[in-house]
Amino acid sequence: MILILLLLGILLFIGGFLLLPTKRQRFVGGGLGFIVLVGAATLMIGNDNWHWGMHQVTTTRTTNIASISPSKQVNLLVYQPIRQAKKERVYVYRLPNQQKQRHTAASVKTHNQLNYRDVSQAKLQTKTTRWHYNNALWRGLFSWTGQHQTLIKRQNTFILPHSWTTLSVRQAKWLSQTVAKQEATVKSKTTKAVTAAVIAAKEAQPDLTQQQLKQIQQKATRTAQQQATQQAANGLARLLKQAQQQPAK
Repeated sequence: MILILLLLGILLFIGGFLLLPTKRQRFVGGGLGFIVLVGAATLMIGNDNWHWGMHQVTTTRTTNIASISPSKQVNLLVYQPIRQAKKERVYVYRLPNQQKQRHTAASVKTHNQLNYRDVSQAKLQTKTTRWHYNNALWRGLFSWTGQHQTLIKRQNTFILPHSWTTLSVRQAKWLSQTVAKQEATVKSKTTKAVTAAVIAAKEAQPDLTQQQLKQIQQKATRTAQQQATQQAANGLARLLKQAQQQPAK
């Protein structure tokens, strides 16, 4: 509507001074067009610069999130630094029961913060503030200017249990590679330990049957796996600290 008023003001202003037959009519028509033109332009400038006819509306949405780590032993939130590693970041997360990863917006209007609390469920609280028109009249007036629901700011707050760890993409990659190497080493040691247990049992009792040897092998495998699991759990906290000490980008 404001664009129509602006166009109408221009037409009245030009047409009034150039096309009307008498001086009085030209003055009245042109003056009326000038008033409409100035009024429409003033409203457009005021709406664009000072948001005339608008007010701020803030909405809050809270969503449960899940760790992106494939391991159930590690609850992980990953971020990608942008320009300044300590100030501007894009955080990567996923929703429960979904494998697809999501990320926060990379925008100067989006701010992220972490809040560790004594909670059991990680959540993402998003507060979004936008410009809304005061009523239908103002919205109709500026319906073609694209200003309705313009984003002002978005505040993302990750509410995390104390058991969660935050790493950059590079740090998370280092952790994954290190864990993979350790798992390969543990697997090799487990195989050697099981083989050694079977050989020792044969040497101690040469008349053991194949069924008995199979039972000894299964028992040795369970024992070696339990020891490996315990060692991995004990070393996990150390690996997480080492990962946090790696360069963020």
